[in-house]
Amino acid sequence: MRAQVFALLFALASVAPTTAKAQTFPPGTFGIDGVPVVCGNVTFIVTPQLNDVGMAQPGFIYLNPNVLSQMSTSMKLFWAAHECGHHVVGSDENAADCWAIRTGRDQGWFPPQTFQEMMYQFQYNPGDFTHAPGPVRVQQMMHCYAT
Repeated sequence: MRAQVFALLFALASVAPTTAKAQTFPPGTFGIDGVPVVCGNVTFIVTPQLNDVGMAQPGFIYLNPNVLSQMSTSMKLFWAAHECGHHVVGSDENAADCWAIRTGRDQGWFPPQTFQEMMYQFQYNPGDFTHAPGPVRVQQMMHCYAT
């Protein structure tokens, strides 16, 4: 039985595409749903091979188009801004959230009703060692938005 499961997994893996094309956007050339998104001198890389919605590394922001395609424009912009926030404030997740929310507020990306969608998307997120549980995280972002 174990050999059959392994053979099935191997067959499925060999049929699935193994190389998805990443798109690279030099600084100043990236946009989300027609909205220009600039993060200083950072290059955006859009790749479905990312195991998360987004990730920041020095000089780069990686975004997963498969995850983003299921979101509203406001939520897509939040994740891009959150990853950009890491380039501005460092690795602190709360600070990156706050920076993203204030930047999005100032850019007109996040009307107040965006928080209803955030609460819906984060409501069951348990958090981890770097992120507060979802509802707490949204409450913290609402505070940042108001201040």
